[in-house]
Amino acid sequence: MDVTRLKGPLGVWLQRLFLVLVAVLSSAADTVLAFSQDRRLTQFHHTRWTIKEGAPGQISAIAQTEDGYLWISAAAALYRFDGVRFERFEPPSGDPFSAIQTLYAPPGGGLWIGFQMGGIAFLKGGRLTRYRGTEGAPARQVSAFATDRNGDVWTSELAGGLFRLSGGRWEQVGESWGYAGKESRYLFVDQDGTLWVAAEKTLLYLPHGARRFIPTGTNVGWVLQLRQAPDGRIWMTESGGDVRPIPVPGHGQTENPPSLHVDSAGVQFARDGSMWLTTLGDGLRRIPHPERLPAGDVASVAGAVESFTEKDGLSGDYAWPVLEDREGNLWVGTSGGLDRFRVSSMVLAEFPRGSHDFALVAGNAGELWAGTTNRPLMRLSHGEVSFEQPGAPVRSAYRDQEGVIWLGADNGLWRVEDGRLSHVTPMPVPLSQVQAMTRDHRGTLWVSLTGHPQMQWVDGRWNPVTERLGFSDKERIHTAMTDARGRVWLGHKRGIITRVDGDEVRRFTEEDGLRLGVITALTAGRQYVWVGGQFGLALHDGQRFRPLVADGDEPFRNVSGIIERSDGSLWVHAVPGVFHIPAEEVQRALGDPSHRVRYELFDFLDGLPARPTLLRPLPTAVAGDDGRLWFATSNGVVWIDPQRITRNPMPPPVSILAVRADGRRYAPASDVTLPIHPANLEIDYTALSLSIPERVRIRYRLEGVDEHWQDVGTRRTAYYGNLAPGRYRFQVIASNNDGVWNERGASLELVVPPAVHQTWWFRTLCVAAGFLLLWLLYLLRLRQLTAKMRGRLEERHAERERIARELHDTLLQSVQGLVLRLQAVAEQLPAHEPARQAMEKALDRADQVLAEGRDRVMELRSSIHADRDLSDALVQVGEELAEDIPASFRLIVEGVPRELDAAVQVEIFLIGREALLNAFQHAGGTAVEAELHYDSDELRVRIRDDGAGVAPEILEMGGRPGHWGLAGMHERAARIGATLQVWSQTNAGTEVELKVPAAIIYRRKPNAPLWRRLKGAARMGRGR
Repeated sequence: MDVTRLKGPLGVWLQRLFLVLVAVLSSAADTVLAFSQDRRLTQFHHTRWTIKEGAPGQISAIAQTEDGYLWISAAAALYRFDGVRFERFEPPSGDPFSAIQTLYAPPGGGLWIGFQMGGIAFLKGGRLTRYRGTEGAPARQVSAFATDRNGDVWTSELAGGLFRLSGGRWEQVGESWGYAGKESRYLFVDQDGTLWVAAEKTLLYLPHGARRFIPTGTNVGWVLQLRQAPDGRIWMTESGGDVRPIPVPGHGQTENPPSLHVDSAGVQFARDGSMWLTTLGDGLRRIPHPERLPAGDVASVAGAVESFTEKDGLSGDYAWPVLEDREGNLWVGTSGGLDRFRVSSMVLAEFPRGSHDFALVAGNAGELWAGTTNRPLMRLSHGEVSFEQPGAPVRSAYRDQEGVIWLGADNGLWRVEDGRLSHVTPMPVPLSQVQAMTRDHRGTLWVSLTGHPQMQWVDGRWNPVTERLGFSDKERIHTAMTDARGRVWLGHKRGIITRVDGDEVRRFTEEDGLRLGVITALTAGRQYVWVGGQFGLALHDGQRFRPLVADGDEPFRNVSGIIERSDGSLWVHAVPGVFHIPAEEVQRALGDPSHRVRYELFDFLDGLPARPTLLRPLPTAVAGDDGRLWFATSNGVVWIDPQRITRNPMPPPVSILAVRADGRRYAPASDVTLPIHPANLEIDYTALSLSIPERVRIRYRLEGVDEHWQDVGTRRTAYYGNLAPGRYRFQVIASNNDGVWNERGASLELVVPPAVHQTWWFRTLCVAAGFLLLWLLYLLRLRQLTAKMRGRLEERHAERERIARELHDTLLQSVQGLVLRLQAVAEQLPAHEPARQAMEKALDRADQVLAEGRDRVMELRSSIHADRDLSDALVQVGEELAEDIPASFRLIVEGVPRELDAAVQVEIFLIGREALLNAFQHAGGTAVEAELHYDSDELRVRIRDDGAGVAPEILEMGGRPGHWGLAGMHERAARIGATLQVWSQTNAGTEVELKVPAAIIYRRKPNAPLWRRLKGAARMGRGR
């Protein structure tokens, strides 16, 4: 939004607010840039990559594309670098590159590549477009590219002139543009949009919007590069060793411009205004303030130019390209590899190399005093180091409340007052060394000596205080401090603290919450006393000690220095690094003892050269009166200004590089279809933050698998296994070294197709097949039961026939013989004899018994046979009963009669006969009717009458007590797998219905289809 276009009172107010914000931000930015500009080259954080780390050698060009990648050319190879890995780019067509001359990343993305043997190419989105003299493009060696404000791309061809790409078409720039040169050695677009071209031995320029070049008439040598300084001057590097502003009116011309005689191959102006130069054989040069360079030969000005060579750690002295990336890092390509220079938060103090065991104390006006065991006493002021000569190593330093500096040297006590060093007194014990010092409100200096009792320096003499404090001869004090109330605090080696308040002496132990091990740091804050030790950090709240617990990967252990700033924040020097605990975290910890404090850790990635000493000298952290904080390590001293900490506001671009599934690689397109049932899935991604890639934090998740984000730190590969079929979405986000997150990140759609056995239709078929199998097993079981039941019926029938034969052949024949003999005897008696009459009556009864017995035998042998129809048998029974009982009878047959199973048919007949007997003998009705229904799935037999009916309680009991007709019918029906139902109402008749499944009663034909047999068996099952 352009606030300058807003109208009305609100618009005026917003415009004023916008101007104020711009002014504040510009001022802050200028302060930070000036802070960076005043650093020395050795105070930048330097990292190098050589062939050991996978970097290419002989780097000829560097460019950074808009996606954050650093592109590097080395001979005929092109690499891209994400801060962690060097990845060689292979042309998709397989046509290899020739030697690369130059790289250029235009606005809008992509990368232009110029080749030494001629031709150019454009790379974007993995697609490479080559131009080999076609489409009017340059065909010879290209030395540079540039993009004007219209978006047109310009390129210079060393032996062919100047070319322009506009609207997708190339054209060679000639006379119509006012350009007559046959060579074009370099080109550059300045801040005003003016296009500068170095042609042969002169310079031309094309103002923005113009259509003709303007010659400068200035003679120049072979121009290798053109760059513009923040003050507007345009500098050039010439083959042969000159680096100078271009002598063009209005663009840097002066009467006697500065000139650097250095064989430079590249030049870069950093955002802080400093100039960086690469040389062909002598490493790197840096000019912190090129705007201050005097006229003439700069080499004669001492300190104007800084040098950094292979001896200082550069990967190679032969340096060519130099580039500042979008985060402010300076990159240099050399013959041996790649180097990066960045502004670190911690700045190395300019003490002589090799110094160690620093006893630090802050002086006035931002100066710092440092005693060491191998250097004279050093005084650092305004970046310059001076030396004092106490004549012995200084092992302890302390500044009291009055600003007097006390130094404990091997030859006694020294003091610095008003900038003057003076000797106070020799050591009270020969060969002793000072471990710690502090001065109370009475002016007494408390001095702890190594291997000796605690001493005091007061009124010009030494006094031992061991007995007064109740110390043993072996009691050793590690550190000492005086709080704002004048009380002296002494930290012991064995993990206790003694506090001396006048004549009152109090000792704090574990019972007071003190569980820190060796006490190595004591600091008096505004309200509390801070204590650091071997096992952590704690505060004394006036009653007892309370620990502070870190909420992070690194604990507060082995603390050697504590600083509380005026804003309430804490700076804690410990073995892992320097912890910055914000004031709000301190306040939360004070209000909630269980709160785990969040912190910011500064370590070697921020310029911390080594770890602190934990024995002597202590403390290792002091605060200067200019706001800077100083920290001593075993390999140097660094400082940090909390008000000017370098921050990285740029969220890192995130890219998904590749997908690998079961050893096969897939390009990260919008949708990636994976193989069926991928056992191992790997997704490569990266986050492009080149400042401190070691602190980039990455999170990813696979929707459909991960419920929450996976925090994987710096790992750049995601792993999954055995993904089920479906559609997934992979997302990855990242933060830079200062915790600025790219919440949008990158995403990728993944599709896992199902195998045949994983498709819905296959599963449906499996379920259906399972049900079918169960159904077939069920039918098979029914068939087995049916066959078993039929076998039993046939056995019963056979047994009945056997019994009938036995009865007929034995009992009935014997009875018949007996009757005949009795008949003969009776005939011998006179007819009028009462005995004969009685015998004849007995013989009549015997005939009836024989008839009944014969009938029962006939029943046992079955009243019907396989060749006799069931309907005929029932008609015979009904008609015989109708002759003796006055009721009509008729039989109705429906359907086509079928051949019936003989054994089952007998049981059906007996059930039907019993029902007919009940209807004729007990119903008392006028009509009895029977029905036979030959259905395809069952045989139904119905017997009904219009008689008196059966009482409901009799139906419920299953028959009258002592009568077994109805119960026998049910039992017979159950034996053959049939169902029997009886319906009756008072004075409304009775109906008996028998249903016999077709599979039981109908005889199957050998050629009957399977489906018909299965259908019959199923219905038989339902009938049961």
